[in-house]
Amino acid sequence: MERFKYDIERLAGVRFDDVDALNEQLHTHLGAPTRQGLRDERVAERGRLGDLEVRNITLRSPADDPTHATLIFEVAPPSIALDEIIWEDSTIEPPHPDAPDSRPYWSAQVNSAKVVLGLSLDYKTLTFVSISQR
Repeated sequence: MERFKYDIERLAGVRFDDVDALNEQLHTHLGAPTRQGLRDERVAERGRLGDLEVRNITLRSPADDPTHATLIFEVAPPSIALDEIIWEDSTIEPPHPDAPDSRPYWSAQVNSAKVVLGLSLDYKTLTFVSISQR
């Protein structure tokens, strides 16, 4: 768990407009930006975060401000169990009853980024990560 915590903190500390640093952290190659309405999006099929294989990596940012970006990726099985608070001020949120595909998640402020750790329906297994820098 400490290794995962360290890896997330390092990733959250990278400036998201520094694509080379993100590529290095995730052991991947994010593609060239494509315009999606008012935002730019870069994608990579797979990579690694520490010991975890990650998939469907997406970096989204406003076209006029790449420093305010969100990085999202799925964690491939086998994942890790998150059955305890990782950061002191973490909160756990249940699935939204109005959204059929909604999942529970942990939310925390890590450095200057908001980190969301998506869970399986049993509230234990990590399924995705979202890191937003504003």
